[in-house]
Amino acid sequence: MRQANDIEVMDGQLMLSGINSINSDVHEVYRTILRERADTYGSDTLSDEEIFSLLVGVPTSSARNHIERYGIGELIKYADVLKLTKAQRKKLELLYSFIRRVNTCTIKERPVLNSSTKAGEFFVKEMQFYPNEVFKIALLDSQNRLKGLETMSEGVVNEAPVYPRAIVKTALDYNASSLILCHNHPAGSTSPSSADLDVTKRLVSALKTVSVTVVDHIIVASMQYVSLAERGLLSQI
Repeated sequence: MRQANDIEVMDGQLMLSGINSINSDVHEVYRTILRERADTYGSDTLSDEEIFSLLVGVPTSSARNHIERYGIGELIKYADVLKLTKAQRKKLELLYSFIRRVNTCTIKERPVLNSSTKAGEFFVKEMQFYPNEVFKIALLDSQNRLKGLETMSEGVVNEAPVYPRAIVKTALDYNASSLILCHNHPAGSTSPSSADLDVTKRLVSALKTVSVTVVDHIIVASMQYVSLAERGLLSQI
C-alpha cells in the first residue's frame, strides 16, 4: 500500500499523494525534474506555470491556480496573493521588467508613432505589467520618430502624480517637436476620468509655451488602450 507521503515520478511529472503542502526539498526535486526536461526536450515542453515556477521559485501548483485566476499577463499586479518571499518578489519584478523591455522596441530602432493605433500598441507592450499607476511620455521628432521614452511618475494603484514643469523640462532636454502622454489604469477600466482630462489640459497648456505639441494621450488597461485623440477628446481641450 502506498504511504501518505509517497512521491512518484511519471513521464517527468512529480505526482504527490496525500501531501497538503510541498516542503522545500520536494519542491527542489520538482524543479530539478523541470530543468532536466527542458534540457532534454526543450523549454517549449514546459507549461506556463512550470516556467514561472522555475524562474520565480514558487510551487507549480500555486502558480497554476493564480495564472488561471488572474492570467499570466496580469499576475504581477496580484503578487501579494502569491505570498512571495522578498527574493521571489524581486525575481518576479525582474522577470516582468525584462519581458517589458523585450516587447518594447529599442530606442535605436526609433519606431514611428504617427497614428493612435501605433502609439496604443506601443504603449500596451510598455505598460501592461505595471501593478501601480505609471505616467510616461514618448518624445518625438518632427517626423514622429521616437527620440526617447521617459517615466515621469509612479504612484499607488489608482494615482500617479504629474508635474508639468518636469515634463516641460524633459521635452526641452530632448529637443522634442511633440510628445505622447500615457498612463495606465491598473484597476482595468480604460475610460478616461475627469482627472485624466484635467491633467491633459494642464499639460497641453504648459507645453504650448515651449512650442511642443501633445499629439495624444493613451490610457492602457488590461492589454487594451484608449486614445483621447481618437475619441476626439484632445481636440476639445
